[in-house]
Amino acid sequence: MEYVYPAIFGLLTLVSLIITIMMLIKSFSEGGVLHGILGIFTCGLYTYIWGWINSKELQLFKMMLVWTIVTILPYVLIFFIGTSALMKAIPMASELGLQAQVPKVGKSSKKNKKAAARKAGKKKAGAKKKKSPPPKTPAQFNDRAVSLWKKGKYTNPGKASDYLGKAIEKDPNFAHAYVNRGNAFRDLKQYQKAIQDYNKAISLKPNFVMAYNNRGNVYFEQKNYAMAIRDYNKSIAMKPNYKLAFLNRGLAYYKLKRNNLACTDFNKACQLGDCDGINWAKQNGICR
Repeated sequence: MEYVYPAIFGLLTLVSLIITIMMLIKSFSEGGVLHGILGIFTCGLYTYIWGWINSKELQLFKMMLVWTIVTILPYVLIFFIGTSALMKAIPMASELGLQAQVPKVGKSSKKNKKAAARKAGKKKAGAKKKKSPPPKTPAQFNDRAVSLWKKGKYTNPGKASDYLGKAIEKDPNFAHAYVNRGNAFRDLKQYQKAIQDYNKAISLKPNFVMAYNNRGNVYFEQKNYAMAIRDYNKSIAMKPNYKLAFLNRGLAYYKLKRNNLACTDFNKACQLGDCDGINWAKQNGICR
């Protein structure tokens, strides 16, 4: 269903545009140049009114009825489905905390890597691949969890939270692991646990931008939009070019029916490289 609603809206818009052009041509031929020009300058509004007035005389009733339906239907759909289509097409943007304990690669280790690569190349094509050793360090447990992160969510959030729990047991000050586990708890809809983990990450790292953004997402899912906006504001204050926070704050403003602010944030996110929000909003008549 991810692309169904946008496809419907796009089709209705296309049909409406085609009918508008046909009616403009009709107004030129039947009403004269003045009627046609007025239709163009009013973006079809005058033509629409003219069409209904002359629908019986010019046998345009069926066309005008279809034009009316395809114009109104998108707004009716938005009324009934709310933001469900938006949230499927534009999920709340979360980030993973990267591994904080990456060892530096020295010259000797580079040589070892090259030697290992040469050795691997000599193996037979049919040789079985060895299983990776079980994680032992906090960073390794964190990496196992990160490998389960696909398209903004965990493929197995339960397993990810287990890995990250072990990482935190071994290093209680591993701030990134708390953010990552918070995301897993969010996917599991265990929102209070998620907030606790984000709070812990922020206490360990007060300027942890993505922790504020991700905590804002949990507040959003709890429909606490004011708290969500507060966290997005903090993220943006610390990182003014943080496109995910602008997109997320735009969604929160939209839920509060503050469309002007939502459009401003969607446009800003687009300027920074993420145009999903503004494209959806323009397609559905929310933003110009």
